[in-house]
Amino acid sequence: MIKEDMPMLRAIVISLALPMLLAGCAKSADNQAAANNSAQPPVIENVDDADSAPVSNAAADARLPTDDWVGRWTGPEGLFLDIQPAPDGQRGHYALTNKDNLDRQGDYQGVADGATIRFVRDGKDLAIRPGKGADTGFKYLADKQDCLIVVPGQEGYCR
Repeated sequence: MIKEDMPMLRAIVISLALPMLLAGCAKSADNQAAANNSAQPPVIENVDDADSAPVSNAAADARLPTDDWVGRWTGPEGLFLDIQPAPDGQRGHYALTNKDNLDRQGDYQGVADGATIRFVRDGKDLAIRPGKGADTGFKYLADKQDCLIVVPGQEGYCR
């Protein structure tokens, strides 16, 4: 570089750096003003309107159809399906305890999927759905109306 170009180069660097330095100072002042404003309590106006109903979060308050299935459902010969909300409290997740045959009782994790609860047992994706006693395949349950079916004609539980 030529020594004569140095003052011009220095002027360019300063002209580019100066706006950035000033912007940093302005930002600091803005941050201080914001900090001062945040120390003031917010002003909340209470408006009583007799015609307005309380607003609720419909998505959070809406019950899933499967929420009504919580509890113990019985089958023949001591078989049962017990559905409880998942321990973590996650909406639409269930803890299932199932005695599906005389030799086995297991715990499974179920997830609501529309009007069913899906779970995996023995590597098979199964869905619990509502039905009638006749759908269970058991004479013992044939006259029942409030039932859950796991495998149509083979496995079901009623209240």
